Amino acid sequence: MASPGTSAKRPYAPRMSPAQRREQLLDTALRIINTEGVAGVSVDAVAKAAGVTRPVVYGQFTDTSHILRDLLAREGERALAQITDTLPADLADADPLDTFTHVAESFFTAVTTHPDRWRAILLPVDATPPPVRSYRQQAETAIRAQFAEITRHFLAGRPGAETVDVDLLAHLLLTAMEEGGRLALAAPDTYPPERLTAMARFMVETFFARYTATAKRDGRRV
Repeated sequence: MASPGTSAKRPYAPRMSPAQRREQLLDTALRIINTEGVAGVSVDAVAKAAGVTRPVVYGQFTDTSHILRDLLAREGERALAQITDTLPADLADADPLDTFTHVAESFFTAVTTHPDRWRAILLPVDATPPPVRSYRQQAETAIRAQFAEITRHFLAGRPGAETVDVDLLAHLLLTAMEEGGRLALAAPDTYPPERLTAMARFMVETFFARYTATAKRDGRRV
């Protein structure tokens, strides 16, 4: 208790190394996003929620966009690692239907297992600041390139394979997976990973069946 004539001092935040403090503040920003949305993140909000002063936050980040950009980079790297780990190391003997089904199942399971991470990643692009939007677009481009590479491998040698717009197909695959992830986050009981995975498998299976049936017949783009 403060003595007469003196004011109570604000307790100091526990001492941490710069790396530990940075992780603490990013974790705090992630919690804010999941409770208040991206608009709730600010230097003041992070400082208050973390129980530190504004100078402590400014010791790690220059402004709110810096916090969001670094948070998305961290969570994006972890999420990308989750997806990459689902891809077969060797595609030589891999089955296309089983491969894409496994990727979809692992993705939707990751979304429901780490919802805080994926809410931050799957936020609508227009709701994020320009620096964060730019980073996300770069990450999506990298994932689409991986999908396109895998698809080209599975189509190689098939009659009429050159008629498939692989880049557009990869874009649509990623868009469908992201939308499925949003459904899982919004209504996990209605859209569990099993339901979303079954639909993903159906879509891929239908594509390959339709492709082999139509591309050989008339070479139309699919």
